[in-house]
Amino acid sequence: MKRLKNIFYSLLVALVVCVPAYADNGCENDDNDAIVAELALCSTHAYNIGKTENPTGADKELMRDVIAMKTTLITQQMYRQYEQMESMLRRLKTQLEKAVLTTGLEAKGASSSGSSSSGSSSFKSDDRNIHMAGVKNCLNYYQDSEILKCYEDNLNIIVNMSGNGDNVNSELKKQLVQDFCKLASQRINGSDNCADDKKDFEAYCRVSGAEKPQTLDKRNFQAMIDSMRSCLQNQYRAYNNSQRQQKKD
Repeated sequence: MKRLKNIFYSLLVALVVCVPAYADNGCENDDNDAIVAELALCSTHAYNIGKTENPTGADKELMRDVIAMKTTLITQQMYRQYEQMESMLRRLKTQLEKAVLTTGLEAKGASSSGSSSSGSSSFKSDDRNIHMAGVKNCLNYYQDSEILKCYEDNLNIIVNMSGNGDNVNSELKKQLVQDFCKLASQRINGSDNCADDKKDFEAYCRVSGAEKPQTLDKRNFQAMIDSMRSCLQNQYRAYNNSQRQQKKD
């Protein structure tokens, strides 16, 4: 048991410091004069405990335990490294998507600092309902499906450009407040589908409030993003229900 613990400790230390399993451990040496038993997982089982021949008795049981232990620890370490790599790839994908979106919006007139700064930007539009590059004026659509898709696309752009609400500026605030209030006022299928969300931000949906979105702080900005998501879901449900009712009629 003491010998098993010693081998286990040595292997664990080697894995923590990320010693690769393919190190020069002596497994390929038929003379077995350079085996590093703590690091190697050799196909010749006896080598795993520093023996040159298959053992018997207690050593045979020790060999089985050591092989099982090494296999488990090496597999766990490989899986851990896989998770780290997968997490890194997800971050790179998110950063790439944001960079592509930012480049596209800058090409349409947005300033390069507008997406990450809380200061003002130089974006100008002749449409009084458009406060930032890339979004659309959803009041120009007449079909419920097109209206909802427009607000959904606008929200996705706002979320991406603000880093899900971590970095906001006056343009993002104006656009979010306006789109949220306009969306909440839609009575698809004859119902006020966003009554609860609209109540939470009643002050921002009044004309005086909508004209002063700078009073929307970071916390409330993020909360409004969540409320607009919920509002969109309710509006889509109402639209789908109306379509089903029409088919029945």
